[in-house]
Amino acid sequence: MKQFKPLKSRKYAAEVAAQIKRTIFDGTYGPGDKLPSESQLAQVFEVSTVSIRQAIRVLESSGLVCTKRGAEGGVFVAEADTLAVSTYLSDMLQLKRVRLGDLTMARLIFEPEIASVAAEVWKGDELTELEHNVSMTQAALDAGEIKQARINNLNFHRIICKLTKNPVVIFTLNSVMDVLKDNVRETEIDEEFVRNELIAHKTILDNIRFRNVGMAHDQMRVHIRTVHERLSEVQKLSPEKK
Repeated sequence: MKQFKPLKSRKYAAEVAAQIKRTIFDGTYGPGDKLPSESQLAQVFEVSTVSIRQAIRVLESSGLVCTKRGAEGGVFVAEADTLAVSTYLSDMLQLKRVRLGDLTMARLIFEPEIASVAAEVWKGDELTELEHNVSMTQAALDAGEIKQARINNLNFHRIICKLTKNPVVIFTLNSVMDVLKDNVRETEIDEEFVRNELIAHKTILDNIRFRNVGMAHDQMRVHIRTVHERLSEVQKLSPEKK
């Protein structure tokens, strides 16, 4: 554990957290790796186990580590996920510090280009998941499961994003989609709205399949704008908005 150094200031928990964070960022400890025990860390840092526990709580709240119980338990470096970012965005949306229009702008910056990249780079059977998504959405609509169909429609965008194989783009878009998924649960959307989404998705899928890069880009842009306009109308008409 030569990567850790004894502390000299009294901000023990913050400094412990900062040093552990650096070892995660520099790859010393990767996703799934187990950190040294509390007693080991306390000995290396020359602080109390109370300070170590406080540092671990700081890292847990940031989503960098997770604690597992039991004989094989301990503190582990967390797998990268979008929970912390999406939770923050969702909270800001509730506080009116992030608007639906802000999310739409982010999507307009990313998703048309994502669709065009997907049309260029897909290979083999990589469109199978998109095709399955469209089929499942159609089945949900036919069964009257409107909200499930809407969630499937959001997943369509996640799947396209995966085709880029770019972890930064995937992480960013999934964070936005997580917030929109929460919004789906709270917003009453009619069947026509979701069917129109599905129609647009079928068109986008066809353009990706036939490698119509420009059309995939433009159709995605039009689709996102249309969905935003209709969602804005729905929210203005909802009782709590009156």
